[in-house]
Amino acid sequence: MSETNYFWQGGRRIEVKPDENAITIHAESEADAQRAAERAGVDLEVARPVAPGLVSVRLLGDRDRAMTQLRDNHQVVHHVYRDAQDFDNEYLITESFFIKFKPGTPDSDIQAYLQTEHLVMEQNLGNNTFLVRVTDTTGRNPIRTANAAASRPDVEYAEPNLVRRLTRFFIPSDPLFSRQWHLHAPVDVAPDLAAGAGIFAADAWDITRGRRDIVVAVADDGFDLTHPDFQGEGKVVARLNATIRRGNVSAGIDWDENVQPRPGDYHGTPCLGVAVAEGNGTGVVGVAPNCSLVAVRFPLSMSDAHFVLMFQKISTLADVVSCSWGVGPANAPMSSTFRDALTILTERGGRRGKGLIICVAAGNNNCPVQDLNNTRTYQFRTRFGIQRYSGPIDRWIAAHPKVITVSASTSRMTRSAYSSWGKNISVCAPSDNWDDLGLTNPTGLGITTTDNENAGSNSDFTPGSRFTDHFGGTSSATPTVAGVCGLILSANPSLTAEQVKELLEQTADKNLNISSDTMVNEPGDFDADGFSLWFGHGKVNAFRAVEKAAQGTMAQETADVEERPGLSIPDRGRPVTSSITINDTGTISDFRIKVDITHTYIGDLRVDLLAPDGTAVSLHSNTGGSTHNLIKIYSVQEFPALRSLLGKPIQGTWQLRVVDTFWFDVGTLNSWRIVARLAAPAPLGGPPQEWQENGQYATS
Repeated sequence: MSETNYFWQGGRRIEVKPDENAITIHAESEADAQRAAERAGVDLEVARPVAPGLVSVRLLGDRDRAMTQLRDNHQVVHHVYRDAQDFDNEYLITESFFIKFKPGTPDSDIQAYLQTEHLVMEQNLGNNTFLVRVTDTTGRNPIRTANAAASRPDVEYAEPNLVRRLTRFFIPSDPLFSRQWHLHAPVDVAPDLAAGAGIFAADAWDITRGRRDIVVAVADDGFDLTHPDFQGEGKVVARLNATIRRGNVSAGIDWDENVQPRPGDYHGTPCLGVAVAEGNGTGVVGVAPNCSLVAVRFPLSMSDAHFVLMFQKISTLADVVSCSWGVGPANAPMSSTFRDALTILTERGGRRGKGLIICVAAGNNNCPVQDLNNTRTYQFRTRFGIQRYSGPIDRWIAAHPKVITVSASTSRMTRSAYSSWGKNISVCAPSDNWDDLGLTNPTGLGITTTDNENAGSNSDFTPGSRFTDHFGGTSSATPTVAGVCGLILSANPSLTAEQVKELLEQTADKNLNISSDTMVNEPGDFDADGFSLWFGHGKVNAFRAVEKAAQGTMAQETADVEERPGLSIPDRGRPVTSSITINDTGTISDFRIKVDITHTYIGDLRVDLLAPDGTAVSLHSNTGGSTHNLIKIYSVQEFPALRSLLGKPIQGTWQLRVVDTFWFDVGTLNSWRIVARLAAPAPLGGPPQEWQENGQYATS
């Protein structure tokens, strides 16, 4: 059988060659792989886990014979593939591949294809897109099967589901520091601290310090949620710990709540503190201290199918997600399926259905995020020493056009010496400064944030302390931007993810010093359109961004209408309906409804709100048992179903429908009241408003 020499990824043809000695074995551990090899009579030189359920091994002896022996012993094995142009760039495949059929392809044709090729459907991803797995009777590996499928006239694309081995974007340094200088514009300028180097967060806090109903997620390694700076009522919305299902390298995640750091988990807690550490007087403060959080712990090696599942899970819980990780300099295009899934999530995902805001680190390798025609050689340091790369550069998720890709600037308002760059950068944010090649000794302050303690070896930056001043990299710049996004949405929840990205770019500072402590292959000057290859659209300015977001909510103050129908609710009878007509114009940016019903057994009741456009929200559905009287205020913050109304026009007739569904108890709909904050296109100045417990807005 001829060897596979290419596959498709992200619509691009990738030329590859099988490694002469390295293969992957589906096994849970190095020991399991070694035992499988012994049973098959195969000698292994090296074995190392590369992903949950996947071990990379180097063989002694003939590769093809060893693979045949392993397969004869019912072991799933695959080649490790190398980029034909850059042999250091490896690709790890799974048993599965993505396939998208063209619009209009009959379901019967799709099923016939699966049956003919003896494929198992792992996931139906919608839009005629599927994750499918090869079987023993398929007769080909997933790459060859995908390549054959790609040539079918009814197939739009077919691409392997690759395992991605990610790198955290942080390398410690030894900076001089001033605590949390990155949050504010300093008055006193030290030698390593330029006035204006921060993001003006303190000025933004005069408008909003964030709202609990705006949720920022950080996906990373472990999180110390016992830390005092993550305490506060309603602070933690969810804890998500991802575990890859045993025996399933391709797809399937089990979730639990154990996100606490294990030995070696050093990265997540500092990132989380940068974004949303609570302003409770106990230590540091995050960019968006009053926003709530979702902590997502996941293994740093997963397939694209797993990443699709993870981002879809996050999308149901959060408005913003911070991703301080990615791949190093490599030819690593996204699979079309993962790329399309992120596009859909950024357009209509997220808790509010207005798009999940995805902030991604540009990386710390002083090279482009994407340059498909690259012929230059870039050097960078890994745990194996200094590496060199000179092929096409496509850095996976950081190159996606819909995400917010973040580079780093220093306390001196220069380019961070390590920061990656290029046309994909959206904005930069302040961080530390170091040269990973050790060719220069750059100066610059580090970032002060939360740190792990008592989590085991190699799990903190500053031993003996729950805080550190040694954090940095684009790992720190990224949650800084995510926190600013949380503040923007707190000021104006009606904004879409695309509008938040545009607002960040429009309000960014361009008064940076176009200088760098390391050589960069492209100039960093801002062009006529206000874009820099080093800094994107500039350094994020929290105050200007939040101020502009808040102005869009002030053209009208509130719509406040009450109806007192006094309607009798018949015992197990027909629904009674009361109407409120609102003549105000504008779209809803916040919403509350107060219901006052006298009833001797509220477990009998179902109460629904009907918006003018037909949207229905169930407020109460046969809960409460024998409790008397339903007198309650339903808010967007406390009742997530109301989020479906955000961004909709307020004008029109609203209805409250009440029905008693059981015998013996009766009651009366006494009154109900709608109070809504409205966003209108024409901005006005003035301070923002905060919602008070009485259902009114008050100027702060």
